[in-house]
Amino acid sequence: MKALRTIVHRIASVAAMLALLSGCVPTGLPETALPPDNTYACRDGAMLRVARAPDGSAAIASIAGRSARLMRMDSPAQEKYGDGSTTLYLDGDRALLISDSFVVAGPCVSTVPLPVVQPWQPR
Repeated sequence: MKALRTIVHRIASVAAMLALLSGCVPTGLPETALPPDNTYACRDGAMLRVARAPDGSAAIASIAGRSARLMRMDSPAQEKYGDGSTTLYLDGDRALLISDSFVVAGPCVSTVPLPVVQPWQPR
């Protein structure tokens, strides 16, 4: 009987530790922390500048003296902005700008290293 109580006590202790440790767990894959203003070097030598609103609701993409104000859209990419004819994709340190189904700038890579963060969230 004493051996059974010891086993039950140990199982309960391990279960309590697991419950405590599961309080903070990663919520997903690491994500690049995108700055509000960044410049990307594109394959063709062009420089794409992206200025994002502080809340991420909009972005201004500028290349070769032209700019487009784009609104945030749902996307599996980290961030996507568009206005119906022009679309900007930001995913990690990479960017792609498309207008009327043609690639305007891309593939592009950030000119500075961007920090990567692991999202943590209490359960």
